[in-house]
Amino acid sequence: MKAAVWLRFLACIYVMALVSISILNWKGPERFWLGAVNLYMPQVMWAVPGMFLTVFMFKADRCWAWLPLLCLLWVLGPVMGYCWSMNQPEPAPGSLNIRVMTWNIKYDRRKAARFIREIDRCKPDVLLFQDAWNSMRGPLGKHMPPDWHVLTRGQYVIASRYPLSEAEVHELPFSGKRKESFLRCRMTVGSTAISLYNVHFKTPRNSFYTLSKAKSRPWDLPEFIRSFDNNMKIRIAQAATIREYLIAERGPVILSGDLNAPDASLVCSTLRGAGLRDAFAEGGRGYGHTYGHFLLKNRLPWLRFSWMRIDHIMSNAQLKTRNCRVGTGKASDHRPVIADMVIKAT
Repeated sequence: MKAAVWLRFLACIYVMALVSISILNWKGPERFWLGAVNLYMPQVMWAVPGMFLTVFMFKADRCWAWLPLLCLLWVLGPVMGYCWSMNQPEPAPGSLNIRVMTWNIKYDRRKAARFIREIDRCKPDVLLFQDAWNSMRGPLGKHMPPDWHVLTRGQYVIASRYPLSEAEVHELPFSGKRKESFLRCRMTVGSTAISLYNVHFKTPRNSFYTLSKAKSRPWDLPEFIRSFDNNMKIRIAQAATIREYLIAERGPVILSGDLNAPDASLVCSTLRGAGLRDAFAEGGRGYGHTYGHFLLKNRLPWLRFSWMRIDHIMSNAQLKTRNCRVGTGKASDHRPVIADMVIKAT
């Protein structure tokens, strides 16, 4: 009997923890630093207590086993960001269809063949690369079809079978010595001009390096909190800067890149406030995770799974996402995101 009481108590604690996480994700996890840190953790970890509680309750208190089981399903669904879009109808004859591919390639010339294989497999109409410094000077650049249009600005590359024009580089809020920016241009598909935004927001990586130090030196924890809080604010400010440009747009808009922010973040919420919708949320199935598969490759090379969806394709209401998926993790630390879109008639 005591075991059953304790299991019910632990189940209630588990429910409250998941309710707190869900409320934070709904209101904006960056409002509290623990909620923001949780965003970058493997959310499947919250399923572990549910699995143990379900097994133990099934043996000791079967009539309450439904509670941790329901929590487990909640983790595997909303907490982990599971998406299941309905089958989209075939586009009407004569409609304009484009396949968009975004990818933080962290370019390494030695992996050029892997990049090429992934691009050939996905067959995009327009490519948007981040961390692609000097990538068009080697085998990857030579592989681009001769009739394609290519823009390179710093770390950014936009390559398209359709004409590109009005390339603009705009500065973003930043900290430290390295300036940060985004690339905007126009792509003309038939008689329709689409505004393309290629973005790469500030990474939280350095803040987590501070956290790894704080594990061995607990008195450094306040330093991590300050660093992480500043990092969050910069990323949100970067999204707010781009939102002002988006609000001024007239016509179809596609924004894509490495946002370094999961879908529940205030960063993505800020961009949705400008009328954008996430392509994977609209047309994807599954979790769509793009990052994390390389982190344990040296210690546990067999454990190659991604757990964060921080790379995004977003568009406004003048484009409809028919389907969206992620590519492989064989070439880069990030998996590419590929979306098939239809330009709505006006």
